[in-house]
Amino acid sequence: MIDKSKRNFFRRVKNSPFKSFIFPPYYEKKEDFIKCIECENKDCLIACKEKIIHIEEEKPVIKFGTNGCTFCDDCALACPNEVLKIENKKEKLNCDMIINPKKCIAHNQTICFSCQDICEENAIIYNGMFNPIIDLDKCTSCGFCLSVCPTNAIEIQII
Repeated sequence: MIDKSKRNFFRRVKNSPFKSFIFPPYYEKKEDFIKCIECENKDCLIACKEKIIHIEEEKPVIKFGTNGCTFCDDCALACPNEVLKIENKKEKLNCDMIINPKKCIAHNQTICFSCQDICEENAIIYNGMFNPIIDLDKCTSCGFCLSVCPTNAIEIQII
């Protein structure tokens, strides 16, 4: 039987307003996103040239599709409530990119360099022609590799 303190802990994690979102890389504390409720125009969304910022539960979050984050500063410059600020710029988004070997065609002995070709940080390393891994020390989690993977083998892990 789970005691009440453990149950309450899991309930808090489950109900956290910040649990599973990827945020633009310009915030100081996740709690600051509460100020986004006051923002009527959602200027950060409009400023994003890559069109990866979406509003979820009244907060700007990143959802990868055909593009990734260029860390261009436009969303931070457009933020009227100073939730996103240039001086808080992070070198990595709050997630890790992981290659699922079961889905990756390179891990299954088919030549494919799609993710490596688009990676500007050279964070995707191959063991010969096969078996790519992502060097998490180099990876900024920009998300560009997600859109080019033919088998959706690159998965996001929120940190």
